[in-house]
Amino acid sequence: MTTWNLPKTLVLSAAAPQRTRCFAYACAEMSRLLGRLGIDPQPGDAATADHYRLQLGDGTFGGVVTTIRHDGYELQVKEGGACLCAPSAKGLLNAVYDLAERLGFRFLMPGEGGEWPPESGRSPSLPIGIWRREPRFSHRGVFGGINVPPYSREEWLRFFAKLRFNAQSSNEEDAALAEELGIRLEIGGHGMASLLPRELFAERPELFRMFQPEDFGGKRQPDANFCPTHPETAKLVSQGFQRQVESLRGVYAVHAWADDLPAGGWCMCSRCRSFTPSDQSMLAMNLQADVVADTQPGMRVPAIAYHDTLFPGCQIPPAPQCFLLYAPRERCYAHALDDPACPKNRWHLQALHEWMACFKDHTDAHTFEYYFDQILYRGLYFFLPDVIIRDMAVYEQAGIASHMSLQVGGALLAPDYNMLVFARAHWDSELTTEAAITQLAEQLSPQQPAPWQRYLSARSQACAAACSVCEVPNAIYFDYRFMPEITGPFGDVMVTRQADSARALQQAAATLSDAAPAIPPHQRNLMLQEVNRARFEAEDLLAMSRHQAGLNGISRYLASRDPALLPPALEHLRQALQQLEKAAAMAREIGMPESAYYHAFNRDWTAPEIRAKLQVYETAVAT
Repeated sequence: MTTWNLPKTLVLSAAAPQRTRCFAYACAEMSRLLGRLGIDPQPGDAATADHYRLQLGDGTFGGVVTTIRHDGYELQVKEGGACLCAPSAKGLLNAVYDLAERLGFRFLMPGEGGEWPPESGRSPSLPIGIWRREPRFSHRGVFGGINVPPYSREEWLRFFAKLRFNAQSSNEEDAALAEELGIRLEIGGHGMASLLPRELFAERPELFRMFQPEDFGGKRQPDANFCPTHPETAKLVSQGFQRQVESLRGVYAVHAWADDLPAGGWCMCSRCRSFTPSDQSMLAMNLQADVVADTQPGMRVPAIAYHDTLFPGCQIPPAPQCFLLYAPRERCYAHALDDPACPKNRWHLQALHEWMACFKDHTDAHTFEYYFDQILYRGLYFFLPDVIIRDMAVYEQAGIASHMSLQVGGALLAPDYNMLVFARAHWDSELTTEAAITQLAEQLSPQQPAPWQRYLSARSQACAAACSVCEVPNAIYFDYRFMPEITGPFGDVMVTRQADSARALQQAAATLSDAAPAIPPHQRNLMLQEVNRARFEAEDLLAMSRHQAGLNGISRYLASRDPALLPPALEHLRQALQQLEKAAAMAREIGMPESAYYHAFNRDWTAPEIRAKLQVYETAVAT
């Protein structure tokens, strides 16, 4: 293979039709990364250009970039130089990071320590050739995720740029940095209820939701949302939203979602009862849409599909300023969304198709996926490359424009492999699970990737098995944190898979630990962190298994009224409590701080819930 060996000193020239902050950052990043390789980039003359170009060396380059989609780019490498070409400044920045990876850089985590340069002794070189890269979605990125310790908000955002993300839900104070990084900024979250001040309830209860219809003793209550058909409510909500958005600059979309509750959170008064939760939510979102149409032309607002609005309504169409935000939180993450063997996901896929039909005349449908949301996964980092990769084809085919995922909760003990796979799959439609794991292993240990490859394969299989909830009925409120009582045989399948996954993860961790002594020191430290993380997660999976066994026993006791089924079920719950304490102790031992979501989840939810069930059913046994 013919290569261009980069000299110690080279000419670096750049040209652009418009010199934006993002263009300047791309040039600065190229100089910085070359400097880390011991190369001294000297500024050169740059001719005017009708597209963004950054040239290394003295080669003569052409290239047509007007046909490149979105923030794609082209890399041209010849003897004596390389040229990065793009129709946008963000595309040029993406090309800089692609070129850096080809030179051996690895972007694994935020901060300086998460950017690994090539191994010492390697002479920087590039193969001769031309590569054109286009993303599969116009926008890719993360909801939240920038307040996860131990890294700062700025470190997270700069890391997301290295992963070639170009969309982020953050805060308006990040607008300047987002502009520099070429990231489209969205702000907000759960905030619709605050648009109608709760203190008005005592004086104006008719503005708030009615929990049941009047003939079922319905009463107004201020706990969630409001009465969306009341004219005064509409006026106050619109005024509240206008105050939020009128001074915003550099923000693409404002999120102020409803309190979309699994058990119902909308109004059942005589004006509202004919409108489904999705219709009522759309009424409220259309109020926001009217505000931005009048005060912030070009700004967008989302209509979220989530919990009891997972399927669209049938009466209220979305305003032009609305876009779809599809949030399938209660799906099965052991299988792709279109897996025919998973009835739970078939139901969620049908919801997606119906929503896309509802928004057929609108642009920029978003996903709000949960691949790296540690809250959903109990504070664990389930590794799900097969689901991420296969889902991407489903969402692409469905017409999603902005493919994004939530990151909330949990301490970052090691790289988030899901995020790294998610980032890579956006640019490679041919990526397979095996190839993704191989690439990850080579990033983590270029000289000896085989131990990582075996470990990551075993980890992905164990996590997928533990996530399998495909036959938990959709009528049951489900969350991986709060496992359900299951009467049928699938409950036993869940118990077995969780326990088997724990043992598989323990074995994979032991095998990885055995390989650690032969790994270079800085790579070894990361490997040992991963060993500790896997061992802790295995202990928690054993707690899940015991917990699920207890819940299955209680469910069968309730269904059969056979008192003999209750004592063994309660013993499973006692064992689950003991196992949770063991897992939490190991989490502290490996450095997970008390502020991590995992500890709060156990302390505030799981352990109290198990103790409460024990108290109730132990009384039943005694009597």
